[in-house]
Amino acid sequence: MWKKFELDTTSIKAGETPIQKVRISGYLDSSTFPQLQEHLNNLMKQGNLHYLLDLEDLDYISSAGLGVLMGILREVREKDGDLKIVNMSEKIERVFYLLGFSRLMKVYASEEEALESFQNPEKSEEEQPEDRF
Repeated sequence: MWKKFELDTTSIKAGETPIQKVRISGYLDSSTFPQLQEHLNNLMKQGNLHYLLDLEDLDYISSAGLGVLMGILREVREKDGDLKIVNMSEKIERVFYLLGFSRLMKVYASEEEALESFQNPEKSEEEQPEDRF
């Protein structure tokens, strides 16, 4: 069954680092990616540079959705921020790995691991995702 596209943002912290946790639900495709792009751009205009995307309820992501994520990732990293992903379903994770996105964006199994990586960026840089697919 098709689920409505929804975004839910919560401000959290990793140590002293403010993080915007964005939970994305439903289908992220050519008809919904502008909503995500506008939402993340508005957060960036407010000075937010660290993002944790929770994809637990994301059912589908198209190339348009992946493009938004790559664009935001580039922008925040240019400003010494970062974007990390947590709770990705196996179906979505497979797409990430097959297209090589896992080499550019860190994907974490738990929110705790992701938040730890914001506090210890050197450690997270050493970690390489497994080539599972």
